[in-house]
Amino acid sequence: MNTNTESLAPSLEHYPNIEKNRSMILDVLAQTGTPIFLCERDNLVDRYRALDDSLSAHWRRHVIGYSFKTNYLVAEAGIFQKLGGWAEVVSGREYRLAKQLEFAGNAIIFNGPYKSDEDLQLAIADEALINVNDHDELDRLLQLAAVHKSQVEIGLRVSATLPRLGHSRFGFSLENGEATSALAKIGKSPQIKLTAFHMHLYADTDDADLYRVAVDKIGQFAQQELPDYQRTLKWINLGGGFPANIVKPKSRESWNPQPIDAYIRAVTNALRTYFPDDGPQPTLIVEPGRYLTSDGIILVTRVIHVKQRDAKQVVNCNGSISMVPLTHYCPQIIRVYTNQLVKREDGEVSSIIHGATCRENDVLYEGQFPKTQPGDYIVHFAVGAYNSSLSPNFIFESPAMELI
Repeated sequence: MNTNTESLAPSLEHYPNIEKNRSMILDVLAQTGTPIFLCERDNLVDRYRALDDSLSAHWRRHVIGYSFKTNYLVAEAGIFQKLGGWAEVVSGREYRLAKQLEFAGNAIIFNGPYKSDEDLQLAIADEALINVNDHDELDRLLQLAAVHKSQVEIGLRVSATLPRLGHSRFGFSLENGEATSALAKIGKSPQIKLTAFHMHLYADTDDADLYRVAVDKIGQFAQQELPDYQRTLKWINLGGGFPANIVKPKSRESWNPQPIDAYIRAVTNALRTYFPDDGPQPTLIVEPGRYLTSDGIILVTRVIHVKQRDAKQVVNCNGSISMVPLTHYCPQIIRVYTNQLVKREDGEVSSIIHGATCRENDVLYEGQFPKTQPGDYIVHFAVGAYNSSLSPNFIFESPAMELI
């Protein structure tokens, strides 16, 4: 069940302003109907520029790679691509989408635990940055590179035990010899050259100090295992994990997301311990998805039926829990508006909001909610990360997205 109280929800100032954009939104809804994802382009652009400004202030060279899996509709809209962002992909399907969107091969970061030989051959030919995930993949890559005419530069995804996060299942462990043995394999091959380390923190890592710890783990390993590591490493790729302005995830005991500059300062201050300003420095890559997209996208559904049962307002809308599957991860931020997008605020009563599927458990919200009526709009805020990517065509088609 979902709860939705003002004490839990972040300020609505982080999200699209319904009242300010009323006319534009009504025009779009008149053309598209509901359910529909609406993306406030300026919100996403502001998040990107805030991150870019912070990186520019704290590190000489940097790259922002947009995590395609977070929201394919945003990737296809080209919002971050037009701002100079790279593509971060985790499968052959996503790699080919990046190519369809006309990303240059050397502006694609290829991550993920499964890459077919065909995928790897394409990425090698394109000179994409391949971050190898495990020994099986490294062995296949060594074989494929043996027939390549020029030296292939690669990165290694690495992992280590981090406070409260534990040890990721992905990448070569820095602690049990996996990463060291990978370096030995690479060192024996004339066709492979290591140029990057990659570590990805868990989603919504709100403690900036964990980013410092992650960089320390990488830096200490590089110092110990790589001769002349400052000149060897062209890239340090710290992945994503930067939080957005969502309600506290259900699994967290505490929740304190910081401005993006707090995380970038933690990363770059730690990097300078190993790569001081007066020496060679790698390009810093970050791969945000949730931070960039979550706040700026809403889902709009419409109330189709209201009844009273057992002293409770029972609302049916034309959305579905399958359209916002991350409801299981954290409570949603839901508000109701009239058919002219005037916010309803009075007369809260015990309520339950159901979706339009035939599932008994299609419950979008349960708790106190304003009295509503058929034709009202229900707006789900902060739904831009993962919801549309994970939304199946179950009974109804997954909603499209329009820019506002």
